[in-house]
Amino acid sequence: QRLERALAREGTRRDGLDAFEGFTTAVLAEIRHGEGVVRLVNRGHPPPLLLRGDGRLCVLSASEPALPLGMGDLGAWPDRVDETELPPGALLLFYTDGLSEARNAAGEFYDPATRLGGRIFPGRGGPHALLAALAGEVRRHTGGGMTDDMALLAVRRPTAGEAAEADGGSDVTAGD
Repeated sequence: QRLERALAREGTRRDGLDAFEGFTTAVLAEIRHGEGVVRLVNRGHPPPLLLRGDGRLCVLSASEPALPLGMGDLGAWPDRVDETELPPGALLLFYTDGLSEARNAAGEFYDPATRLGGRIFPGRGGPHALLAALAGEVRRHTGGGMTDDMALLAVRRPTAGEAAEADGGSDVTAGD
């Protein structure tokens, strides 16, 4: 409910500029240091994708659908927190509907789960490689004519060896 109130305050601050839609979708994620678990609350947003190091893909759909933020007047109940194992070397992909609703000339949506299943983006550069691949594929899928903005975020859990290196003071850098 705090998020609902914050959204209402922001709408007031922006003098009703968001009145056309009046709601916001969101995924809240928590990954505690040293734990192999991600906790998710999904408020009407496209489901995150979990890409395992062996290429298996899991769509992290909410166990109980929840309304987007700003629609609390239609009903209020506690958010459901879903927990999922986050294995070493796995990637989490968060994205907006600008990705999943990107259409080609035939009107077909881009389906990231179908496109990414079986693919591997290894090592520390995995998040960058995943995001670069998605951006290029969506551009080709749409013929460069996207009709919505697209936000992408990829997070990777280090392997045990990478974590030990980082704890030992080694320099860990992300791909650019």
